[in-house]
Amino acid sequence: REAPRDAMATHGESETDPPVPSTSPTTVESVNARRLEFHASLADGQWFALSKALDAAPGPCTPCDPIVIRAEVKRFLKLHLTKPGSGPFLLGFRALIEAQSGRQVAVAWRIDPALLTQSGGEGWMRDAVTMLSTACVRRRDLETMLINDQDNVNSNDSNHEKETPGGVQNKYLAWQLPMDLGDLDLYKLLMKLPDRKTLIRASPSGEIVANASLPEHPTRVTETIGFGGNDCSPSLGKRRHVCCMIFVVTTVCVVAMMTR
Repeated sequence: REAPRDAMATHGESETDPPVPSTSPTTVESVNARRLEFHASLADGQWFALSKALDAAPGPCTPCDPIVIRAEVKRFLKLHLTKPGSGPFLLGFRALIEAQSGRQVAVAWRIDPALLTQSGGEGWMRDAVTMLSTACVRRRDLETMLINDQDNVNSNDSNHEKETPGGVQNKYLAWQLPMDLGDLDLYKLLMKLPDRKTLIRASPSGEIVANASLPEHPTRVTETIGFGGNDCSPSLGKRRHVCCMIFVVTTVCVVAMMTR
């Protein structure tokens, strides 16, 4: 009696148990290959969209127009202030403005292109590129080419570049503020941006190149901002402006009361 019962149990298990998936090396390699192909296709699409946005973006006015720059920054903030990726992007842009203020040499901002391609979608990327292209001058001399195979650089084709559907991939993208954008205009531009306390959960993206001046660049003219000279930060200058206005209003009220 026990033997048939065991046979039935064995027969039931063979019918109900799911088939064991194949874990052969060939299957794993094919899955990994498809995954790599998908990510490569996605990256190519992002690079193509970024290259298209860079080509279509307008350049800065010559001479620069601070009103146009502030209007473009204000438009970006209105559309994308709360979007993912805006915090690191805006903090990096703010760091560029603060580093340039009060300096006679050009300062540049280098960023990883992934900041633009993987932060807030294609619309966010286009508007971010438009804002940078309107407010800044692109520094192609500070952008490093991304070559996958270093041996190709040393080959007979010395001008070898990694081509994609959207053009040449760069390891960095770099911008600098116009040399004729004065410190007072930088101060007004900073007042349009959210302060660091608003973006406290984010970290500035990219890196600041402290001295990015070229031989043909003129010496930048610095200006006195607010009260305290060039060493006065915009936030400190704003507080001093407020204190000065309070003092003036208080003085006027006292004089008015004494004349009655």
